[in-house]
Amino acid sequence: MDEIPEINIKPSKLKPSSKKSEVPDTSDPNYEAYREERRALDNALLEESKNFDKYVLTIASGSFGLSLLFIRQLVPVWQPGTLPLLIASWSSFGASIFFTLLSLLISQLACLRQIRVLDNWLYEKAGNQSSSKNLFKVLTHSLNWFSMLTFLSGVVLLILFATRNLLS
Repeated sequence: MDEIPEINIKPSKLKPSSKKSEVPDTSDPNYEAYREERRALDNALLEESKNFDKYVLTIASGSFGLSLLFIRQLVPVWQPGTLPLLIASWSSFGASIFFTLLSLLISQLACLRQIRVLDNWLYEKAGNQSSSKNLFKVLTHSLNWFSMLTFLSGVVLLILFATRNLLS
C-alpha cells in the first residue's frame, strides 16, 4: 500500500484566519490552497486502494494458485520433511494477503484522519501539534512492509520446497 502523501502546505505559508466560524472564509487567500490540498487528499483516498495493494494481492494470490498447480503437475511425490515448507509458504502468502487487505482499510482511515487534520487547521480547532499526528499513516506503512516481507518469505519457502523435491 502506498504511503499517505504529506500535506504539501507548510504551516508557515498558510496562517489560519483570525476569524473563528463554522463556515470557512472563502475570501481568505489561503482558502484556495486548502481546497487544492483537500482535493489531493480526497483523490489519495480513492487511489490508495488501487496501486501497491492491488499488485501485492494479485501476486500473492497468483503465487498461491501457481503453487497449487505446481504441486499437482510437477511434484506428485513429495520428499519427506518438505511438507512444512509448503505449509509455511502458503501461510506466508495468506498472511501477505491479510496484511494487504488490512492495509487497505487502515490507509483509508489514514486519509480520513489527514483530512480531519487539514479541516481542523482550517477551522482553527487543532490548537496543538499532537492533534495533527496521524498514527494510521504509520500503521499503514508498517502493514505494507509486513505484507511485502511475508510475500517474500512465501516465495523463498516455495522455492525451497520446489528445489528439495525436484532435485532429489
